[in-house]
Amino acid sequence: MDRTERRIGPALARAAAIFALAAFLLWAMLPNGDAARIERHAPCYDPARLPPVIERSDGQRAMRLSILLYNVEGLPFPARLERKGQLNRIAGWLERRRAAGQAPDIVFLHKAFTPAASAITAAGGYDWILPGPSRDLKRSPAAAAPRPAGYDAGARWFKGEGVGKWLDSGLYIATDLPLLVLHTAPFSSGACAGYDCLANKGGMVATLIIPGVPEPIRLFNTHRNSREPSGVAIARAEAAHRIQTMENDRLLAQTMAGPIIAAGDFNMRRAGDRTGRFASDIGFRLIAPQSGDGMAARPAAMSDESAWAALQDLIGVASGAKVEIAPLAVTSLFDGTRGPRLSDHNATYAVVELRWRGDTPSLAHFAPPPCSEPKGI
Repeated sequence: MDRTERRIGPALARAAAIFALAAFLLWAMLPNGDAARIERHAPCYDPARLPPVIERSDGQRAMRLSILLYNVEGLPFPARLERKGQLNRIAGWLERRRAAGQAPDIVFLHKAFTPAASAITAAGGYDWILPGPSRDLKRSPAAAAPRPAGYDAGARWFKGEGVGKWLDSGLYIATDLPLLVLHTAPFSSGACAGYDCLANKGGMVATLIIPGVPEPIRLFNTHRNSREPSGVAIARAEAAHRIQTMENDRLLAQTMAGPIIAAGDFNMRRAGDRTGRFASDIGFRLIAPQSGDGMAARPAAMSDESAWAALQDLIGVASGAKVEIAPLAVTSLFDGTRGPRLSDHNATYAVVELRWRGDTPSLAHFAPPPCSEPKGI
């Protein structure tokens, strides 16, 4: 061994030691990935908080639901600094809406990793608050989608791949409507690309059984792999997205039946959202704005470019055998025009109408029971 080789060896060892120490210190500064999680299950539902049933002139009955979808950018240090103030402002807005009796009926959150972010649901005073996959939850190998040849070998730990999950999924569903079933499924451990791998992203399905509505409503929430922000080659990010689309489809095949309200930071329509269940199901439609400045909504296919261009994050619906879900209105909030920008994403606010024949029998029973004393607003 010559002198140059002798000098390189110790230098590499020192560099590796310094890097290992820096990684340990960074890990020590990160919050507990599950510490911010909030979960609430009410023992009863408050009839005063249910939207009214509308008797339509055509003999149908209807119920209108308002929906808020928001990626709140609740990332911890060192990924983000000084986010608490903006997150508290979002929570304050929802708290004021509750006090005025105008809280959205259903809230979907993404990237709610920190206590200030997950507290947004609590500020809304919702009776049911359900989080998505926890940090340590694993997907069954049998439910994992196949990965392309060479995909696993291309993982790079310095891009966040293969170093474990530091955060939970950041997903939440919150509502006052009775939520009876929850299925959560993270993406399989290798079904991710780049820095997205540090969070245990996946999907969640909850079932609404609403008194007076003759069919359960499924709620689906997901956050799929990003493209450029993942920090890896575009081809790798898009491959991860396609794998996640397939794994979401496997969850949906197990749990989805009847009417659906799906919300997501779907990310990358070019990669995976032209394929999969929602793209191939002719009954599934995105809630897209009509042309003009109003809030009127129209149904749009998953591949509709104008729908993707108009809204940053998307809500879609599909009708069931007994209950039709019709989009009525949609708009962006907190986009610099309709409220201040408080996140790197705009919020999406939509109104849908559940419609069913007036002579359709209601569900025979549901749980939990009505509360003996109303909670009011």
